[in-house]
Amino acid sequence: MEEEFYSTIKLVGGEEIIAKVCYLPEEDSLLVANPMLVEHKSTKKKGKSVSGFVLKEWINSTYDDMFVIKMNQIVTMSELDENIQEFYENILEHGAQGSDIKPDKFSRRMGYLGSVKETKMFLEKIYKNS
Repeated sequence: MEEEFYSTIKLVGGEEIIAKVCYLPEEDSLLVANPMLVEHKSTKKKGKSVSGFVLKEWINSTYDDMFVIKMNQIVTMSELDENIQEFYENILEHGAQGSDIKPDKFSRRMGYLGSVKETKMFLEKIYKNS
């Protein structure tokens, strides 16, 4: 058995899943733990298009949380970005209420923090100097 890691996997049937995976070389397969289906969502808010994704149970008719997928059923796979991994782990920990998760505090990783007035002055300064 190889080392475990978090991955997004595109299957030949078109499904995209996120899971903790481990390659099984003797079976040429992946062992996936707690796989979740990635579903694209888009909506319009205040006239602007907003898109993203939600995570749903991959297989609904079982209580199993580990599955084996043959490598010939996989189109591609990639190691998860740290932020998506954190989102995935929060969904697993909090269940269906994952969308209600609020961060404990804001951090610089989440983006730039500041006021509109300060940002406007900063951008005007850059524009005038160029």
